[in-house]
Amino acid sequence: MRMLMHIAFDNSLRLKNKIYYFEYKSVRFKLIQNNPRKWSDVLLTIVSIDDKKEKQKAYSTAGEFLSALSWKNSSSVAFMIAGGLGIPDNYTLQQSKCSSFVFPQIPFEGNVTGHNLSILPDIGNELQRKALILFREARSSNKVWLSFLFYWQIMEIGGGNPIQWVNNTYYKKRKIYINQEDLRQLSLGSRKIGEYFQDDCRHAIAHIRRHKGKTSLLFDVGDDNLRMIVSTRIVKKFAEHYISNMLGMKNKLYLVRNRRTDYPTYVKTEELRSKRYVLAYP
Repeated sequence: MRMLMHIAFDNSLRLKNKIYYFEYKSVRFKLIQNNPRKWSDVLLTIVSIDDKKEKQKAYSTAGEFLSALSWKNSSSVAFMIAGGLGIPDNYTLQQSKCSSFVFPQIPFEGNVTGHNLSILPDIGNELQRKALILFREARSSNKVWLSFLFYWQIMEIGGGNPIQWVNNTYYKKRKIYINQEDLRQLSLGSRKIGEYFQDDCRHAIAHIRRHKGKTSLLFDVGDDNLRMIVSTRIVKKFAEHYISNMLGMKNKLYLVRNRRTDYPTYVKTEELRSKRYVLAYP
C-alpha cells in the first residue's frame, strides 16, 4: 500500500507560484504554499507505507532541498514530518492535496513574494550538505545563541582552526567587511575577533559554569543580549564566506523540462548545456 507523505515547512520568503512539481535527487515532490499566517507550507511525496528506508530517504532529501532553498534565497526555513494518509496504487501527485495542516514554526516575517526555486546550489559532498543544514537551522532559530553556535560550527566542519581562519580572513585577506560601530560593541580589547568569537560567544554558550574571569552569558541583561545579536550578525558573514569559498559552493542545479509533459527535474550545468532543456518555471 502507498502513502501520501506530508512534510510541513516554513519559508520566510514566498515563492511566486502556489504549486510546484519537481524531482530532487530521485524523489518526486509536490510543493504547496499555504497561508503563512495560518499554516505551514507542505511538500507531498508518495512512498510505501511499510518501507522505513523509503520514508527516511524522502525526508532527508526534502531536508537537503530545503537547505539548498534557504541558502539560495537566504531565507528562514524550518521543516518537520506532518503525517500522511493511505492512497491507492494508481494515485498521482497531480491528484494530491494538502490534508495535514500544522501551525508555523517560525515567526511571520512579512509577505515578501516573487522568489523562485528554478536555480539551487548543487550540494556535491557531505561537508557541503552539513554546512547548509547548519545554515538552515541558524537562519530559522529564534534564539541568537543557537544561531551563533550553528554559524560557528559551520567553520569547524572542515577540520581546520576556525579562530585562525577568522583572523586570517578578516585581518590579512580583508575578505569580510564589519561595520566599525558593530565592532566597538564587542569590547575586543587586545584580542582579535577570532579569539573573541571562541571564548566570549562559543564557549560562553556551550558552558554555563565558567572559570573565574571568563565571560558568561547574561540572559536577562539588555547589553549582553545586544552583544550577542551583533556577534551573530557578524559571524553569519564569516559562515557564508566559508561555505562559498572554503567548501566550494559554486555549482548550480537548474529545474528544467525536456518536453512539456516531462516531470520537472533538477540537472547540473553540464547537463543543461548538452540537451535542449527549458526552465520548468521561468
